[in-house]
This record gives sequence, structure tokens and C-alpha cells, in this order.
Amino acid sequence: MSTPRSLVSALIGALTLAAPLQSVNACGPFLPSRILIEKDSAFLALPYSTFAYEARRVPAPYPPSFHAVAPPVSDSDTLGSAQAKQTEAIDLDELGKALEIMQPDPVQRQKILAEYTAVRQALTVHAQQMVAWKEQLWSGIPDEKPPSQPAPAPTLAVPEGLPGEFADYLRGAIAYRQNQPEAARQAWQALLQRPADQRRNRSTWAAYMIGRSYLTENPAEARRWFQQTRELTKEGHADRLGLAAASLSWDAQIDLQQEQYAPALEAFRAQLEAGDPSAPTSLLLAARRTVGKANPEARAACAKNPTARRLVTAYLLSASLLKDSPDTNSVWLDSFNAIDAPVEEADRLAWAAYQIGHFDLARSWLAKAPAQAPIAQWLRAKLLLRDGKVTEALPLIAEVAIHFPRDRGFVISGDNVGELDDDIFDARRAHAEIGALQLGRGEYIAALDALLQSVGGADDHPGSSDNTDYMDPDRHWPDAAYVAEQVLALSELKAFVDQRWPNLVPPLAEGKPLGVGAKMRYLLARRLARQGMLDAASLYYPADQQDNFHRYTEALRRGNSPNIPGPQRAEALWAAAQQVREQGLQLLGTESDPDWASEDGSFDLGTTTADRPKEGVNRAAPDELRRAASNRPTPDRRFHYRFRAADLAWKAAQLMPDQSDQTALALASGGNWIKNHDPKGADRFYKALVQRCGKTRLGKQASAKHWLPDLTPPPAK
Repeated sequence: MSTPRSLVSALIGALTLAAPLQSVNACGPFLPSRILIEKDSAFLALPYSTFAYEARRVPAPYPPSFHAVAPPVSDSDTLGSAQAKQTEAIDLDELGKALEIMQPDPVQRQKILAEYTAVRQALTVHAQQMVAWKEQLWSGIPDEKPPSQPAPAPTLAVPEGLPGEFADYLRGAIAYRQNQPEAARQAWQALLQRPADQRRNRSTWAAYMIGRSYLTENPAEARRWFQQTRELTKEGHADRLGLAAASLSWDAQIDLQQEQYAPALEAFRAQLEAGDPSAPTSLLLAARRTVGKANPEARAACAKNPTARRLVTAYLLSASLLKDSPDTNSVWLDSFNAIDAPVEEADRLAWAAYQIGHFDLARSWLAKAPAQAPIAQWLRAKLLLRDGKVTEALPLIAEVAIHFPRDRGFVISGDNVGELDDDIFDARRAHAEIGALQLGRGEYIAALDALLQSVGGADDHPGSSDNTDYMDPDRHWPDAAYVAEQVLALSELKAFVDQRWPNLVPPLAEGKPLGVGAKMRYLLARRLARQGMLDAASLYYPADQQDNFHRYTEALRRGNSPNIPGPQRAEALWAAAQQVREQGLQLLGTESDPDWASEDGSFDLGTTTADRPKEGVNRAAPDELRRAASNRPTPDRRFHYRFRAADLAWKAAQLMPDQSDQTALALASGGNWIKNHDPKGADRFYKALVQRCGKTRLGKQASAKHWLPDLTPPPAK
């Protein structure tokens, strides 16, 4: 039989009315947001919202008379498959109860139920095949041969001994699955002609499926049967599948096909209120078709309809609309400008106007918007920034940071198309903008404070005493790290950290990221260590690095002590060299460039000072760049700690004897550590290896190769 109220069928039906969704390729790596390298085209933009969030802000035009029944969905199910299973389960359950009343013989009951189950399962399999085919058809790649439609259902017989309404319904379902719609309707209409007390279980199913069968050839007749479905439900006929609610979505799609956009959008919004899980997609596609296809008369009708107007505005604000369609926005905004929109819509309309560069129109709607509305405040700030009025804009953005929604479904970054949850553009973005603006004004401590607030949630505020809260690693941490590591003087950074996080951060649960306080203390620890302030640095390393750092400092102390014999000093320096090569990122690495410890050293995100804009609102001032240049690591190179490790290996080798395998290993290792990044610097290791250790195995290999020998161990046999 057909799957009544198939969620996927509802989706496919909606898809036939609009172009398929743009695909979004999931590709890594997922790199963090970095506001400090944004040019004004991005910095002065406002986000795109998600259509799902905005649509739910629109009040339902009327309370739904019926509520949807969502199927349980497992990880291995699609919605369509889950709906087919749900339909089968309810069908068999209701038949079993009906047989208990009319068939006293348990053996005969089981025989009838078993035969019915076999037919029902065959129909379910065919229904799932049809759903899968439609999904494949609409998600297919252009220019590829479309998949073949499944064959009709096989010949199936209605078991003997069924209650009349179940026999009639099954007969119609078999015909429907065999592409015989007229025979299916006759069977279902015969069911509905039975006395009311003999069709309590299948009346709504029959009326609903008759409506489905007429959708293409006679929409008006389909609508009449959907109305009949709702009337039967009101009269008390069983509707455990929620077909009355589902019928409303088909009415809405008929309106959409007939270009009655305003009532269609109203109906889809009511469907969403009813809890139908297919409603968000149906509503999105309906809004897309409305925006793309409506003629001037239809646009005027939508402008006058509060629900349709707000839903279209929601669509214009969402990333569902491709950014290269400003003309579409303009046409709709002109239509809306012709009516007197309520105050509560003004901020969204101003937002939509701002997105396409209609700044005068944005200002006119902002004049009507509530003064304290967060979006309106942010828009006013952006317009002030465009006029170069940073001082006036900052207090408005600060208000946004306090009052902006902290709902992770609110908005997304503007570069993606689709309903995504990444790169949430919320109050933390406001903090980041404050930090960037203060940085450009030379207010470095305040800038770092604001940027850190953009890294974590409310509980991660630098003033918080709870340092075990977890930050989102994808939000502006590299920006804050750059300011802390390169812009602030070391004394300024230490005072900042000591004031806000004066105590050691307690050990963190395994597998969980560090909180903001622990991150900042760790960053300070490595910066102190790079400056040779090892005793001071030891107070700030996290618990899982304390032992490593102690071994490193002890090795350095012994290696640099004139009171310890040369061989022991060499051993200590060689141990320190190996540790720095293996653990240098954790012990000495820069959080931002050039080492990018924030990315575990796996990705080079460039040089922040080089990427900082030199003009516009979000520009770097000369003093900032001067400070950053003076606080670079030594040497100022990617993986700078490898060069430190090589220098330690060189110092160790100076204390070792010639023609020694240990000396040869230290020289060969030091050269290998840097040869790919600095061949000229590695040359001294090669020459020393040949000259001092030419009789050793590694020295002979270097002489034969005329370069450093490869220390990679051979693969195990």
C-alpha cells in the first residue's frame, strides 16, 4: 500500500515545485574564525540568519486544528523508511485488535494476521523503493542518467476473513501500488459507503489516499478529499497516523501550484506549528518558490499578508538565498516598502535592505524599529562605522553584546549556503568586533579582554573565577592569541593574566579542551620560556606539561652549568635537544604564527601582521605592527623550536669527542631537523659531521651522499 503521510513524499512533493537545494560540500579542515584579518567587506557585513530560526519567530496565522504524528527514526532510517514502518506497525496493531472482536478462534486469527502481514510487508517494501527512487532522482547529479522507476508492486491477493474495512482498504492499496488509481479509488469509496460503525479504523486512511490519488489530475477534487479527511477525524474516526494534519500540507502545495503564495505560506506555517517534521523543509521550499516566481500581484498580496510578508523577509535574511541575487531582494523590499509594516518587523526589513547595500532604505526602516532591538542596534553601529564614526559605534555594539540572542540556531556566517550550524554569528561576534575596533585604536588590554569574551560563552568571561569552562575552539581564539602573544608587552600580558586568573588552573577531565583561563596561562608560560624566564614560566604550565617542562629546565640547567664535567653537560644538552624536537610545540611553540600551536601545528594560517588590513575600519595601526615585530620568536620561522633544538644539538656536539657515534648522531640529527626548512643552516652540521666523525657509520654515509644521511629507520621486515 501507499505510505500515508509519507514525510519523504511531502518533501519530494515540495521539491517538484522548486529547484533542488544547492549542495554544500563538507570539506576540512574546519579552521577558526579570525576577525582581525577581515577586510571591511566582511567586517561591516551583517550575518545571514537561518531560515528555520526566522520562520519560527513568525507567529502561526491560526492555531492548528490537528497535530502531526512523527515516526520514530533510527540511525539507519530515512524519514520515509521510518514512516513506512510506522504505518505498517499501526496497521497490524489495529487489525489484530479488530480480529480479537470478530474472530473468536485464535488459530484462525493468527492465520489471517500472518497472511495479511505478508501482503502488507510486500507493499511496504514497494513504498520504500518508491521513496528511495524519488530521493535519488532529486538528489542526483545533473547530466547523469536518472535512475529507473521501480516496477509496480507484484500481484497480491486480499486474504480471506478480514474485517470489511481492512479488506476494502487493502484492495485499494494493492491497486494503487500497481498504478491503477481508478481501481484504488473504487475500493476506498466502497469502504466509505459502509455504515460509520463498520469503518472506524480506515475511513481517514481511505479519504486521505483518494485525495493523494487526485493530486496531479484534479487538484480541486484532491482538496475536497483532504477536507473530508479532516471532517472524518473530527467525527471521531481513528487517525493515529496524523493524516488530518498531513492533509493540510497537501492543501498548501495545491495553493503553491496555483500560485496562491500567501495562503500557501500560511498553511505551511500552521503545519510547522502542528509539529510535522517535514514542515521546515516544505516551508523553506515554499518560500524559495514564492521569492523566485511570484508576479507583481502575488508580491502585493504577500506584502499585505502579515504571515507571508514575515516569512518572505525571513527567507531574504537567510543563507538559503544565494548572495548574488540582490535584484530579487530589491523587488520584494520595494513591495514591502509600499505598505506600513508593523514596528516589530522593522529591524528585519532594515537588515534585509542592509544586506544588499540599500543603506538609505535600511535607515528609513531603522527609524521605525524599537531602539533597543539588538539587530537594530547592530545595524545602527554598522552604519556609523561606514561613516567612520567608531567612537559612536562602540557603545551600540557593546549593547548588542549584552542583549543579543545566545541561541546556537540564530545565525550563520555569510559565506555558506544552506541550513548550517557552523560559525555561529551571535553576541560573541559583537565582542570580537569590539576587540578589533579597540585594537585599531591602540587600546590593547581592552581589545584582548573583548576578544577573549568572543572566544568562550558567558561563563568564560575573563573575570570569571571558574577556569574549567570550555571554550569553542572555532571562535576567534587565534585573534586573542595574536594580541596576547605579539601586541602586548610581556610585562603587560603577565599582569593581565595574574589579575584575571591568579591561581593555578586545576587539572581538566581527560579529553576536554582547556578553558580560557588555562589557555591564557599556558600561552604566557611558553612566552616566558621562550624569553629564558624558566622559573617564572613554570608557574603557568598546565598540569599535564609540568613534568615535561621540569625535565627540560633541569636538562638546560645541567647542560649550561660550568661546574659539571663536559661529558655530563653534553648528555644533558643532547637530552634537551631531543625533548625540544619532540615536544617543542607543547613547551615553546607560539600559539599563533609562526608555529600555530592553536592548530596543533598542523596548519599554517599565515602571518597575522601581514594579513591584517592596512586600511579601512578594521585596519592595523603602525604602533600595533611595531609591537608585533618586536615580539616575534627567535628565530622567526615556522616551527621555530626545531631550530632551537638544532642549536642545542650543536652545543652538545661541541662537548663531545670526535669520531664518536654519539657525536655523529647529534650532528646528523640537528642537521636533519632543519634541512627541509633551512638547507644553508643545515650545511654546518653536514660539514662538521664529515670533518669530525668521518670514520663513523653516519660520517661515511654523509661523505658518500655529499649531504646529511637519512635517519629514518628502515621499515620492519
